[in-house]
Amino acid sequence: MAQIGNWNYPTTVKFGAGRISELAAHCTALGMKAPLIVTDNGLVNLPMIVNAVAALKAVGLNASVFSNV
Repeated sequence: MAQIGNWNYPTTVKFGAGRISELAAHCTALGMKAPLIVTDNGLVNLPMIVNAVAALKAVGLNASVFSNV
């Protein structure tokens, strides 16, 4: 018997110029210790990803990147 269902996950999406600077504060407020950024090989070395990881590590978070999608 096939199982069907819905999965709803409330989330907030923040976007716009300069919003990466808010990432570390949001992760810290949520109690994260090791945030994971998921991207692809085309974006992994671009400034938005590099800057996001740097911002997270600057406040002591153990940030990781997965780009094998």
